[in-house]
Amino acid sequence: MEAHKIPVFKSWVTEWMARAIIFAILMTSLFGFALFSSPITVMGYYGVQPTDVQYAMVVIYGSTVAFLALDFRLVKYFAPKKYLLIALAVNVVCAVACFYLKDWTLFVVCQFVQGITCALMSGIVLQLTFPRLKTTRARVIGYSLLYGSIQISVPFYAICASVVLNHYDFNWLFYWFNLLLIILAIVVLLTMNGHARFTKKIPLYQVDWWGYLFYVSFVLILGYILIYGRQLGWFDSPLICLLSISNLLMLVLFVSRESKLKRPLINLQVFTAKNFVMGLLLLFTFYIFKGSTGLAYGYLEVIIGNDPLSTIPIWSAIIVGTVLSMFVTARFVLMGYNLIRTIIVGFGIMALYYGYMILFVSVQGETMDFILPMFIYGVATGVLFVPIVTFTGSSAPPKIAFNASLVGIFARFTGFTASLALNNEIQLFTKSAVREKLRASLTETNPQLAITMQDIQNQYVHAGNDMYTAKAAAGTYFNKLVSQQILARATRDYYDVMLIGVMSVIIILLFLPKLQKVLVRLKKGTIPY
Repeated sequence: MEAHKIPVFKSWVTEWMARAIIFAILMTSLFGFALFSSPITVMGYYGVQPTDVQYAMVVIYGSTVAFLALDFRLVKYFAPKKYLLIALAVNVVCAVACFYLKDWTLFVVCQFVQGITCALMSGIVLQLTFPRLKTTRARVIGYSLLYGSIQISVPFYAICASVVLNHYDFNWLFYWFNLLLIILAIVVLLTMNGHARFTKKIPLYQVDWWGYLFYVSFVLILGYILIYGRQLGWFDSPLICLLSISNLLMLVLFVSRESKLKRPLINLQVFTAKNFVMGLLLLFTFYIFKGSTGLAYGYLEVIIGNDPLSTIPIWSAIIVGTVLSMFVTARFVLMGYNLIRTIIVGFGIMALYYGYMILFVSVQGETMDFILPMFIYGVATGVLFVPIVTFTGSSAPPKIAFNASLVGIFARFTGFTASLALNNEIQLFTKSAVREKLRASLTETNPQLAITMQDIQNQYVHAGNDMYTAKAAAGTYFNKLVSQQILARATRDYYDVMLIGVMSVIIILLFLPKLQKVLVRLKKGTIPY
């Protein structure tokens, strides 16, 4: 029997067992993103700045995005079992190195490598999943399960990481990751056929290696500019200017090369497809709004005082909201409900989330107060993701639909990175504005200031402290109160901006009637990202 006709799984492996293994491979490939579920822990362990942690996230994400384009050719050359075992072995090496060596540079390099293995394993998951789906109904459900798994992977692993970090240091996450990798490797060895292939073996000729180097360089430099731009002063910094010029040159070289090659890394003709650019803009916009939750987690940690275990109900609410809305949305897609109207509803739910946060963010509150808004956020994510991805992918001709997926995941990466940069920029602006207002009112001539300070000082005196200790403690406590007020007010101002933004998107979509007539084409053989 020809290799590409041999089943990937052995004959004794049932269909449901095969699906469980595919799901396990997908979730394991996404474990690297779990390392950033508690940025404060990462900063404390390695002694780095918030922007360094953000860029490490960009590195693993960008590495995944770039290698997915190359993986499309590699997966047709290697046997899936050997290919997957190579990825698992590389992950084990990276995890062992990070467990024993406390070095930030090594950690970032390993994130880049793990981004490659994430793309490799994700590519195998897609090849195993979508050829098994024979009907439109099965493909819609497959989309929902795949994207739902991706969306819930971050909160799911955040819950797991919270439990581990409550008892161990940060590097023990790598220890548990290694155990997961070893178990999965054993399962793969026992259940997969070593000679099976997805297609006939296609030699690695005319592979666009230079295009990949241009692409991955462009992605990582773009991420560096967006993350460190504010810290370095944007274009006042010679480094940012140099990187911007270099990246522009890199983009020109990449576009020129891809336009001439017979087998390009990414077929840029996809940009000529009707409504495709609109789909990319929707993806980009969605990920900007989606990235705003980082501020909510920071608020819960700093002001509410949540420890990792106390945040588990928040993560759980997001998971439940995402799962429920994904399945409901899948039913609407199957019923032929208009995609753009579904997207408008999703953005409307996102606006409801912002409105709730604006009303309830203050210096006083409890974790339970924010379970509902995070559930609403999960619902909005589930309602938006599948329709937007489906809209973008269905706008491209079937022959180049795969390239639409590659460009689409780049749009998601760009939106995610831009959301980090936007968060940094808006927070800096809002905190500065709030700080100036407080400085104008908190002066020595304000009689209320003296009364408040005396009340705090008296509380420390009544607790048994002497006058000098009480006075020093009162000053420290008052500064903490002021910092919390600044963060709470800046957070509300930030969500004001986000609410205006999401309402603007809804109005724009309502006044684009041509989009209402777009038809969904979920062709057999189309494999999305």
